[in-house]
Amino acid sequence: MPGLPEQTPMEGGATARRALRILEAVATAEGRATVDDLAAAVGLNKSTAYRLARVLQDEAYLERTEEGYRLGSRMVGLAAVALPQLDVYAATRPVLRRLSVASGETVTLHRRAGDLGILVLAEENDEHMLRFVARIGEATPLVRGSAGLAMLTALPDQEQDALLARGVGAERRGELREQIEQIRRDGWALSEGANHPGASGIAVAIPSVDTAVQVAVAVSGPSERWTRDKRRAFAQRLIDARDELGRLFATSGSVVLR
Repeated sequence: MPGLPEQTPMEGGATARRALRILEAVATAEGRATVDDLAAAVGLNKSTAYRLARVLQDEAYLERTEEGYRLGSRMVGLAAVALPQLDVYAATRPVLRRLSVASGETVTLHRRAGDLGILVLAEENDEHMLRFVARIGEATPLVRGSAGLAMLTALPDQEQDALLARGVGAERRGELREQIEQIRRDGWALSEGANHPGASGIAVAIPSVDTAVQVAVAVSGPSERWTRDKRRAFAQRLIDARDELGRLFATSGSVVLR
């Protein structure tokens, strides 16, 4: 690629292996891996470990917190590619596909990761040239967008308060609480251009016994076509699908989402 120094096959392979070892070290450290920890675990000097970790962080394979590195949103997304091999995820795909066919739009499954929602599965409808294109592993705040708001609304009040305090300025909290109350009354969350300009969505949270692994299903499309009236008219189909997905997850147990 232009702008990148050429590497011999051996040099490139060694770098790739070191990056993989960095990921493994972060995974086993459960989100508390410092640069020193990574250097020791992989057998590198601190500056090399930092450079590799920084590249992985820039590409969203790692995320840096006050306590150290943890796995990032793209790692969650890659894991989701394998998750359909599990019975519960394999069983969700026909449900997502039916929703996509019925709506003519893109249907996505999201799971909570801390204060974020991660897009883990998608069914795009190719009926239209112009459509919402799903990016597996995309991370968006729970306080923004239909899927995030649906999951946020499903959280206990105390957990909601803590999340809002961390992620939203005081001037916006009142407005968000009003949205949460409206979502509770309606049973679904709507959004317009919250995470993607020109795209609108409707989402519902899937019932879960563990709020740490909350899941939501959303239907998104271009705002000009996927209007508020169309989304409201589709709400009952989405609620029916939510109930079906809830039974699938309840049968398998929420542990499969960890």
